[in-house]
Amino acid sequence: MALQKACSDFAASVQQLSAHELRPLTQIFRTFAPHSQQEVNEKRYTTPGIVPPRRPVPAIGCLPPDGRAEALLSNADSLLTANPDSALRLLEALPATIELTRRESARYALLLAQATDKCEKPLLPCDSLLDVALDYYDDDERERAVALLYKGRLEIEMEQSERAIGFLLEGLEIIEKFPEDVETKRHLLSSLGNEYYDAQLYEKAKKAYNELYEYCFTDKDKAIALSGLGSYYSIIEKEDSALFYRKKALDYAQISGDSTIIEMYASSLSREYCWKEKYDTALYYAKISLQWLPKNAKRYIHYSNIGNIFYYKDNLDSAVYYMNKSLEDSIYFKSKQKASILFDLANIKEEQKDYQATVELLYQFIEIADSTYFSEQSTKIQQLIHQYDIKRKVDQEQRRSKYLLKNVIGIFLILCLVLIVFFQYRINKRDRQRAINEQKLAQAQEKYNNLRYSINESQRIITLLRKEQSDFSQEAEKYRQEITERETAIERLKTEKEGLRTWLFKQSSIYQKVEKLSKQKVTNKKELTVLTNHEQKVLKEVVMELYADYISDTKNQYPLLTDEDLLCLCLEKVGFSNQTIALCFGNTDAHVVAQRKYRMKERMKESK
Repeated sequence: MALQKACSDFAASVQQLSAHELRPLTQIFRTFAPHSQQEVNEKRYTTPGIVPPRRPVPAIGCLPPDGRAEALLSNADSLLTANPDSALRLLEALPATIELTRRESARYALLLAQATDKCEKPLLPCDSLLDVALDYYDDDERERAVALLYKGRLEIEMEQSERAIGFLLEGLEIIEKFPEDVETKRHLLSSLGNEYYDAQLYEKAKKAYNELYEYCFTDKDKAIALSGLGSYYSIIEKEDSALFYRKKALDYAQISGDSTIIEMYASSLSREYCWKEKYDTALYYAKISLQWLPKNAKRYIHYSNIGNIFYYKDNLDSAVYYMNKSLEDSIYFKSKQKASILFDLANIKEEQKDYQATVELLYQFIEIADSTYFSEQSTKIQQLIHQYDIKRKVDQEQRRSKYLLKNVIGIFLILCLVLIVFFQYRINKRDRQRAINEQKLAQAQEKYNNLRYSINESQRIITLLRKEQSDFSQEAEKYRQEITERETAIERLKTEKEGLRTWLFKQSSIYQKVEKLSKQKVTNKKELTVLTNHEQKVLKEVVMELYADYISDTKNQYPLLTDEDLLCLCLEKVGFSNQTIALCFGNTDAHVVAQRKYRMKERMKESK
């Protein structure tokens, strides 16, 4: 009796602690949310090659005579919906010395997996426990479908997409026998739809999202399901349908009153309209998103987004205002993020012809960039720098003598003279090289223009010959031979022109900038440097000028292609990879370019 009373007191204390001291976690997308367009590829991944430590598993044996395990499991089950963090604490506190039956072990595994998932923690420590549950429950038991749900989500964490889909489909097949369990079916459909979407099986994802919507009864759940459908229509470039479902999702989110998803969906709509160059509408939804942001949340991203929208609208004063408000939240910035904002703000100031402010902002940018670089060095280097500072202070004290000071001045003058000579040599060499390059560029440009004229002239002659061919049939063979020769010459000239055009492009500073970006060596894509808005404009102008005839011919053949599509084709023609092209458009993910190429193929088909 004493032992049983102690167990009951322990469970009651844990329940009281979670009620008064533990804050329940807000659950939005973890349990069943379809991905938004921005979050298509965001999952919970564990570090490769590192396996988290397993929780101690109670021993499997005979039922304890006092029933402590059953009491604790029932208490955890009662806390699972309202206070999942409390349930997880209670399950983790289950003594490892307590022996469980196979039935209790299977139940423990399911409860632990559900509590872990609801608390948004990795499911990997539950791997072996879920295998215990799957081994215990048969295909005609609802609990097996629940175990398959969390086994599938565990495989998603481990990036095992095919295995995850297999477990989720098996769970759906079993749960069909239990129509009353709507919640489990909803979770299975949500996870399956998200996984189909990530695997680019968009039609299957659409089917899962449509079926998911049928099992949504709250406004919040409907909003999340409709957001998934909006993502589907966005990826297949049915923009009207995508906007319809995203707006409908936002309506349901506003009815539910959930500030988190209202802010998220409004921000998504803002980005969608900004991409469509409908900046007033983009600004409207950006302000709605900012309005619903929690008071203690980070606002710099939203201010920066609004600033960029005003920049695209050529409202530079408002752009500067919101960029500065973004900088006010600098305590939340990573150094690279702050450096990026400073650089964009410097570009705006340059357009306003406020050159003093431009220089000051660039100095701040350089200072942050330098500090970012040195912060990444090892502790050993930092110690060496410290030792150097101490030594420098000692040398400064020693150089106070008059005799040493004269020597230092003499050495300094000699070094200055050497530096002057050296830099003068570098300047002269650079000027000579620049003159040579300019001469080569002028010659290449002249030859390029001559080739264009020759091609046009040959094409004109071919047209005349073909016209004369119809009037003078007796000379048809002669004309055909001459046409063939000239067509051969045209192809040769086109090849030479193409080579010259590519060479001219590679001599430009913007190509050298892109080439440098393509050679970045980083472990995290988020650290990649992309072209700024100004550099993107320069790249577009250079390409449009050099490839004007190619762009004109392609536009005539495929009139549905946009300027960005034509720019992408030109960059691909130069030989840039998808990753490099993504950097040229201001993105770090090559998947964006793959999506664009898919949409371009569809537009080309529609143009025929």
